[in-house]
Amino acid sequence: MTDQQPSTQHTWNVTVNGGAPQMGHDNVQNNSFGYDPEQLANFAREVLAAAQTSDLSAADRAVVEADVEALQVELAAAEPDLGRARQLGQRVWASAKTYLPPVLATGLAQAFAGSLGIPIGF
Repeated sequence: MTDQQPSTQHTWNVTVNGGAPQMGHDNVQNNSFGYDPEQLANFAREVLAAAQTSDLSAADRAVVEADVEALQVELAAAEPDLGRARQLGQRVWASAKTYLPPVLATGLAQAFAGSLGIPIGF
């Protein structure tokens, strides 16, 4: 026993729930999930344009415009609060579903809904 060298073994336990395992030193993980702020801003502009050109009552148009404006203000902040932007995006989405049904058929609306995990039902 006196001739044995101390062993330096590393035991790696890796649990992977989707994706590829990252093992070793100096690994970098870049996550690209979640909402895309630019896509969210484009969606807000699209909803606003639809509200301004649709045949809505003044009260309904005011609701949609207020929701869009709140989202645009949050996105324009120096450091937007991601949770608040998501909530406001969902509020704009709800307004669009309620007052602007044709918006649901656009590719941008579908992509936005997918990024929030909201299924689109026709």
